[in-house]
Amino acid sequence: MLKYSRSLFFFAFLGLNTISYSQKVAVVDVQKVFDGYQKVKDARERLDKSKKIAMEELEIYRAELGKIVATLKDMEAKLKNPNIESSSLKLQYQEKVKEAKEKQDDMIAYDKRAKATIAQRQRNLLVEHLADIRNAVQKVAGAKGLDMVFNSSETQLGVFYAGDKYDVTEDVIVTLNALGAKKN
Repeated sequence: MLKYSRSLFFFAFLGLNTISYSQKVAVVDVQKVFDGYQKVKDARERLDKSKKIAMEELEIYRAELGKIVATLKDMEAKLKNPNIESSSLKLQYQEKVKEAKEKQDDMIAYDKRAKATIAQRQRNLLVEHLADIRNAVQKVAGAKGLDMVFNSSETQLGVFYAGDKYDVTEDVIVTLNALGAKKN
């Protein structure tokens, strides 16, 4: 009987201990939070404007280069004409070729700089706002009494399934945008 009561006491203690250590867990889709965060939306709009400006600038370079190429074709036709004195025309042609090469080099350099700048700004986008997202997740976790919150984004391999009742993504987006509005 003593053994039986000890075993019963042990299992009762273990059960109470397990209940007291149960943890509340939730998931958040960080990618959705990122996409729903107003500051990120605003930054993406600015980034899109920068991309558009860069494309417009490249079109200007292409148009200028196109004019130079058209002039070169004109000069080539004149150089083939035996009735036109070509020594000064050859010098002008060589200068135009040099100008075309410089314009092309400038266009390529601008394109590389613009792409590098835009790529860097895209990388910075996540880094700049990750602290805000973490802060909002902590606030929601505290308000809901959660012990752990896992990232359930499709790009993450840690959580393959989570029921909707565990998803606090919308709460985090609302908190994050509310915090962002207070800072402005």
